[in-house]
Amino acid sequence: MRVLFTIYPNSLAHLYPVVPLAWALQSAGHEVRVAAHHSAAEQIITTGLSPVALGDPDTPEVRLTDGAKPPKTPEEVDAYARVLGLTEREREHWITYFQYLFVPMSDYLRVDRSEASDLVEFCRTWQPDLVLWDVTVPSAAVAARVSGAAQARLVNGEDVFAFSLDKLAEHAGDLRAAGLDENPLATMMRPLADKYGVEIDRELLLGQFSVDTIPDGLQLPTRVNRVHVRHIPFAGAQTFPKWLHEKPERPRVALTLGESTRRFIRGDWDRTPKIMKALEGLDIEVVATLNSLQLDDVEKIPDNVRVIEWVNLTHLMPTCSAMIHHGGIGTYSAAVPAKVPHLVCDIEGESLMLQPVQDTDASRTGTLLPGLEHGKREERDADAGPPPVFELPAKKVEATPVSEFVIAQGSGARLDHRAQTVEEMRALILEVATSEAYRKGAEDVHAQWLATPSPSDVVPVLERLAAEHRRHA
Repeated sequence: MRVLFTIYPNSLAHLYPVVPLAWALQSAGHEVRVAAHHSAAEQIITTGLSPVALGDPDTPEVRLTDGAKPPKTPEEVDAYARVLGLTEREREHWITYFQYLFVPMSDYLRVDRSEASDLVEFCRTWQPDLVLWDVTVPSAAVAARVSGAAQARLVNGEDVFAFSLDKLAEHAGDLRAAGLDENPLATMMRPLADKYGVEIDRELLLGQFSVDTIPDGLQLPTRVNRVHVRHIPFAGAQTFPKWLHEKPERPRVALTLGESTRRFIRGDWDRTPKIMKALEGLDIEVVATLNSLQLDDVEKIPDNVRVIEWVNLTHLMPTCSAMIHHGGIGTYSAAVPAKVPHLVCDIEGESLMLQPVQDTDASRTGTLLPGLEHGKREERDADAGPPPVFELPAKKVEATPVSEFVIAQGSGARLDHRAQTVEEMRALILEVATSEAYRKGAEDVHAQWLATPSPSDVVPVLERLAAEHRRHA
């Protein structure tokens, strides 16, 4: 059969997780393509997969334009939260969905750009049997419906999409009474759906089923049909640094704070400077995969810390006794096969809400400017006016659920740079890196991971579901 993946472009955090499944399908004899904005084609090619380039090759992706949409305001986010009657924790799920993820979803539903139309026309021509779409690219569901393909979401995080749509459906009458849109995603999809005569229903919004890599204890309860698959870490091909072949003389700890944040914000709040102070003098070896922006406010790199901008985590993890990280799902998952305990950077009790700020120095640490990305586009057009500036909380969106999960599993601890002193952080890092209890917890998580169906195991399941759901001849 023919299988089309769609991904959010130019983000390794969205490309790399799909590669093992795409290769499992390709190795089973199926034709596989990966669709994304043309600027992501080279990244896709490096994985050995064939790209489908979308959009005008003479224009940047929409996130790197002055027309990039800003996040929803806190007032609009809270207006919904009140009507939906959300608990404090549920409000955080809603913030993730409505304030963070609505932005990329809106990018690739736009009918004033060609990406969505290119995707539909490719599906009409190529006639895929199955479309597997990144949750941030719902235009793929329209393309699948038009071409008659079966379609499913690729869920690589907490399913705040299904959670939020279920809450909206439960309170549709209350939302209408309050003058709020009862389904903002459907409204956002309507221009594209109308262009192609497609009816908007739950199946279009949430897929005919979902391919989900998240462990049961970390995933939100929803009413979607899940195909659970093991997350196989993939980080591309890279020559081993010579020192990585050698067994470390002291416990080795990895420090990594993710690929995506450092593309859009300068510095790392007050987090990296404090972590560096906590690491100084510890009888451990630290490998820190940080770039110059993340080290912006660090006064001194300790003697026991080796800084390298990028190293393949699948190479590094087997040599480590612990990993300090930002709580991203992909980074968490890289440690699991190597049975490595976690120290998750998480500020307990701090909301994820993005706050607009009037800031004369918009480049200061911890601020987001829509339309800009370090190393790609760092200045707006002169006539575009001042950019909107948003203050980000000093933690990853997934940090709290991931930290709570590893604590519950006994495979790690929370590193809270705002609540803990340098001395407390130092003691916690050493404890997690040397304690047999944390190592045992990581081994238990590894056993659960091995018990989850592999990408190869789910290929027959996807073949069956594609045959059941596709509509073209």
